[in-house]
Amino acid sequence: MYREPGVRGRERVVYSGSHDGRRPEEEGIERLFYEVMKFLARPLTYILFWPVITGRRNIPAKGPGIFAGNHLGVGEPLLLLAFAPPQVTFPAKRELFRTDTLLRRLGAWFLRMIHQVPLDRTGGAASIDSLGSVYDVLESGGFVGIFPEGHRSPDGRLYKGHTGVARLALTTNSPVIPFGCFRTRFVWKFLPFPWLFRPELRFGKPFYLPEELRVAFMESGDRQAAIQALRDGTELVMKAIQEITGQEMVGEYSLIHKKGPGAETHDA
Repeated sequence: MYREPGVRGRERVVYSGSHDGRRPEEEGIERLFYEVMKFLARPLTYILFWPVITGRRNIPAKGPGIFAGNHLGVGEPLLLLAFAPPQVTFPAKRELFRTDTLLRRLGAWFLRMIHQVPLDRTGGAASIDSLGSVYDVLESGGFVGIFPEGHRSPDGRLYKGHTGVARLALTTNSPVIPFGCFRTRFVWKFLPFPWLFRPELRFGKPFYLPEELRVAFMESGDRQAAIQALRDGTELVMKAIQEITGQEMVGEYSLIHKKGPGAETHDA
């Protein structure tokens, strides 16, 4: 158990262990399913998409660790499933876990089996609370993957990151493994349906956020200092991603850019 300082003036207690009451045998089935999918995904991905993967030697052999990258298309989790050596848990938008139809129930089951967990993207306390199972993964020495932009880039530029990645890194003292994605959006070209054409992943060297940011966030008791530590940590992560991708950086959230200046968003 650890206590996360609440920038809302309270502490949030997080317990290690399963968040959804699964029995050990159920978790064992999920691990086996994940490994089978991983075993199948790598050769199939090579055959179908001819991907380019560089920097895998930068991935730590043991966790915890936080994969953080730019978000261009839906192909990125597939590539990480196939080519990141450890098991990676991804928070995915909670809308994908709806169970009001049979097809959606099957989709939600599949996402859980490949270790994606629902994330409330409305921001604020709701988003923080939905990160609970992700904290558990890191506390148990596992790996998580996160796209700090929160939404796919509408134009290929790198947008402002939400602070959830810094919150995870500072609270659990986990290293960040930056990665860059290229050509991971399904596009229409020579085929009568959208496809991935030579998608690419580049893994950078892992790094820890500075100790002074951890102290400001975890120990200062100053709400404004904690918020600034999260923002500064997030900017360091986004800079590391940008150094890999070379993208133009944008000082606003991608959702605001999509919906227009009047849109609102909350940090998480």
